[in-house]
Amino acid sequence: MRFKLVKGELENKLRFLLVPMEETESVVAMVLVKTGSRNESDEKLGISHVLEHMVFKGTEKYPTPLSLATTVDSLGADFNAFTGKEYTGFYIRSASEYIDRSLDVLAEMVLRPKLRQKDLEREKGVIIEEIRMYADQPRERVGEEFENLLFQGSNLGRLIIGSPETVQGVSSSGLREYMEKWYRGGNFLVMVAGKIDLPQVKAKLEELFSPALKGELAPYVDEGKIGSQKELFIEKKTEQTHFVLGVPGLSAADKRLPIEMVLSTILGGNMSSRLFVEVREKRGLAYYVGTVTEHFYDTGYLAARAGVKKEKYAQALEVVRNEMLNLADSLKKEEVEKAKKYLLGKIVLSVEDPMGIIRWFGGRLVRGLEVDQPDVLREKIKAVQPEEVQELAKELFQPDKLYLAVIR
Repeated sequence: MRFKLVKGELENKLRFLLVPMEETESVVAMVLVKTGSRNESDEKLGISHVLEHMVFKGTEKYPTPLSLATTVDSLGADFNAFTGKEYTGFYIRSASEYIDRSLDVLAEMVLRPKLRQKDLEREKGVIIEEIRMYADQPRERVGEEFENLLFQGSNLGRLIIGSPETVQGVSSSGLREYMEKWYRGGNFLVMVAGKIDLPQVKAKLEELFSPALKGELAPYVDEGKIGSQKELFIEKKTEQTHFVLGVPGLSAADKRLPIEMVLSTILGGNMSSRLFVEVREKRGLAYYVGTVTEHFYDTGYLAARAGVKKEKYAQALEVVRNEMLNLADSLKKEEVEKAKKYLLGKIVLSVEDPMGIIRWFGGRLVRGLEVDQPDVLREKIKAVQPEEVQELAKELFQPDKLYLAVIR
């Protein structure tokens, strides 16, 4: 499971990664930009997400939302974008014959959007409704609130989408200033994976993306810090109590990530994990329960999450807490081997198609981090020893390191 990677850089420092895959007839083109809510001031929180919306409202070549959408629809392609805390992405998945058009559309969106004030005023209403929609989804919101709690006091401890007030404050000129600062040179990573002609795609990238402003890969504007407040309770009329209990974990650059993958899997990564068995199967306390990990550039976390009947919340929380704190002392060699086999299989499934390949390499490369080929990571996972998992569990799962966010 080793893929041919063709990396390069244009004169303006824009980076690209091409991954030819002859066994497929499709292709994914994605533009990642190393910026997100982590680079925003408190007053402009949410501007990255607003910009993500606005590039769909028309460009120089495709001046209206309809002309842009019609162009992509005529390819029978999938077309979307996303905003995170550390990077933003725009992508088109199409038949391989349409790669030139896909790249043309993406280049227009990230280099020449219209950003008209009248479009922005209309779109603000859409985004504010999106904010309200997420507020009504406690299962998703509790994870965001956990991050806000854990990273309180740093830019990572804020909602990506912003607030109605900060969204209302965004202007067309503000969007252009933000683009000029972050949408340039080395902050761009353009990726293409699938059935491609390498010389053709290279030439197209040179043609379309050379006009991007020159610039180096820029650092984030603040450090990832852990907050001091340990608990957060949000009262909301819901059918369930949703909670996340977790600890500060490893950063994206930590060499122990394969060990953490095994640890997280044992605790709550699948249907035979400790949490699934103890919380759902043995006690019937939750429909969904499991672990989640997040690895930012310089920090991260490992957490358990569940949605439970309100009257059973205290019992479920105690079970989860005990499983975390007792894992190191009760770890069995068989659990480690079972988790490793599970992860080895998941790696194979995760890189079966072009989008999987893009996701595998993109999130790390755009941030300037090293990324293993799938077969290299598989070997690292095979090499994980029970003693290493136990040691990491002892380090992470300590009572004074626990953070808890609850919506009830």
